[in-house]
Amino acid sequence: HRPRAALIPSRCSGPRGCARLGEAMTDSGGKTKKVAEYVDEHLKDAKLEHARAIVRKPIPPVPKDLGLDVNGLEPTTLVLFYQYIEPPWTNKEHKKALNFCKELGKKHGVSGRGRCAQEGLNCTLTGPAAGVRAFCQGLREWQAIFEETDFKFTDGLEHRKKFKALTIRKVDELVAYGLEGAYAPSLSKNASTNLEADDYHKMMADPDAVIIDVRNCYESAIGHFQPPEGGAELIIPPVRHSFEFPRWFNAPETKEKLKGKKVMMYCTGGIRCERATALMDQIGKKEEQFSTNGIFHCRGGIERYMKTFPKGGFWKGKNYLFDRRLEQVPDLKSEQDLQKDVESWCSVCKKPWGWYRGARTCAVQECKIPVIVCDDCQTADLKKMKCPLCEQGDRFALRQLEPPRLVNLANATNKRKKLDRTEAGIAAAAKRAKQANREPSKRLFLGKIPLAVNAARLEAALESKIKVLQWIHDRETGFFYGSAFVELPTLKDAKKAEEKASIEGVKVDGKRLRVNFAPPQENVEWPPKGHKHYERPPIPMS
Repeated sequence: HRPRAALIPSRCSGPRGCARLGEAMTDSGGKTKKVAEYVDEHLKDAKLEHARAIVRKPIPPVPKDLGLDVNGLEPTTLVLFYQYIEPPWTNKEHKKALNFCKELGKKHGVSGRGRCAQEGLNCTLTGPAAGVRAFCQGLREWQAIFEETDFKFTDGLEHRKKFKALTIRKVDELVAYGLEGAYAPSLSKNASTNLEADDYHKMMADPDAVIIDVRNCYESAIGHFQPPEGGAELIIPPVRHSFEFPRWFNAPETKEKLKGKKVMMYCTGGIRCERATALMDQIGKKEEQFSTNGIFHCRGGIERYMKTFPKGGFWKGKNYLFDRRLEQVPDLKSEQDLQKDVESWCSVCKKPWGWYRGARTCAVQECKIPVIVCDDCQTADLKKMKCPLCEQGDRFALRQLEPPRLVNLANATNKRKKLDRTEAGIAAAAKRAKQANREPSKRLFLGKIPLAVNAARLEAALESKIKVLQWIHDRETGFFYGSAFVELPTLKDAKKAEEKASIEGVKVDGKRLRVNFAPPQENVEWPPKGHKHYERPPIPMS
């Protein structure tokens, strides 16, 4: 079973996963050599051509032997890709990119899902082999930056694996880290190393390395890398959702664990590692007391590694997917060996089970991540279906930690009020970052409030009753300009509101409010003396 929830939970190689390796290591004095031999053995079966990205290379042709699927229908081709844009697209360019991708998809009969932000594009698409390739080529012809994109194709899938429609959403971030705009770490200045799958494989044998699974914990539950005994140490953070990952990164315990190590990261296709490695690199440059011995991630992620090592290599279990394949396994790994890899279990009866089916989610309202439920327990009491973290008593500790707030003006977008590149702009950015890092309190500062607003609408947006409401007005004119201090009934209510603001946004009339903790200063009386509650901002009388 998986370890108890902890800020730094480690997964070293277990006896079942390394039985073969353990047998080979009878002489402890020759341990390093034996690990190297084991790495080389995997490389003999590797398909190194699949380890190479197609960056600045021609789109691979449609396979000549691509026939009909098992039901006599046209097979489906799937492509995974992402491309970050620096500096970000402007509002106008963003809108144009969104419309262009939708039209290009329709033209070539492509379906699937995508996220389009000012910072770039991330897609999982399906369609005819030629149509999917034409879509990718169309992106390259539209903007040269897509020559840098690593398109990962999977041909010959059953026709039923095709998405029914094309949906490309307009979003603030490609990965919901809560680091959009000026808080997004620079990719162009990122000093980390992008390793090909075979080189990443070799580094997993390094005892001075740690490997961080950058995915969510429910993905890691059914599959993860299993470094060789005596090699790198695996760390699976207790992360339920992506926005928690920067908070885990920013914790002192995490930094202490990673200090001086070769830090390796991996995710499904690479996109989460792009920002994660850049974030760690930026933290290292800002904080002199924190340094690593290099930061690395696997180019193309698990997807490309698994195609490079069709027998599995150091991969154990299944690769959780967000497309209609549901999961991915090494092509040449036997069903018996796959069954031996299973270390997850049914959330109800606790028997070993390695599939997510039935769209079941954790019974804890604040959690709601996917949970594993076996076929026999699909109709069980929903209250018994809890994720391992909730069962082990993890009460969302990561959500109480502060996220890093390192301002990177080069990535500023309208989402951060188009931060000026002037001294005033830098000062304003620093002030906002300072406000974002204040101690949690029941009192919140709300900014960018629509002028036509009332207390009831603020309560609806914050999803909480308001105990004290102070509309902030101009000292000279007395007019309300869209700011207020509010005190919520409990600290839990305030944290929930601030968290919502940082993830999905607190909105009134479609306008996103600025929400920060605002603990009263020692010399300031709160609530103000003689304070009166007004349902609406007061209008000065002339």
